Amino acid sequence: MFATEIMKAAGIGSGSLYPALARMEAEDWITQESEDPEVAKAERRPARRYFQMTGKGAVAAHAALVDYSNAVRPPAKSPAWRPGWQPTWRVTPGCIAGSFLVVVNGALASALMGR
Repeated sequence: MFATEIMKAAGIGSGSLYPALARMEAEDWITQESEDPEVAKAERRPARRYFQMTGKGAVAAHAALVDYSNAVRPPAKSPAWRPGWQPTWRVTPGCIAGSFLVVVNGALASALMGR
């Protein structure tokens, strides 16, 4: 994903996003590549940076999604609860973009809380 796509999807600005991306890159959760400068020059704009989740990042995203699902699980006496109930979803390659955003938001939260 390009940084501008992440900012739009997560609803955050570059001042919040880039420090979080730097932290995730330091943790080997993401990699980044710069766009071909000639393409950017032809389109009269700065070269964009493309970010991609690594396997380690996918594991971190999965853990964040599991933590989130546990946090929003219905209380024991709600109509949706039944004995032995477990969420039926799991992270698949089709939801990597969503997982990436979970990691971005998690990294932002950790950075803001000083972890």
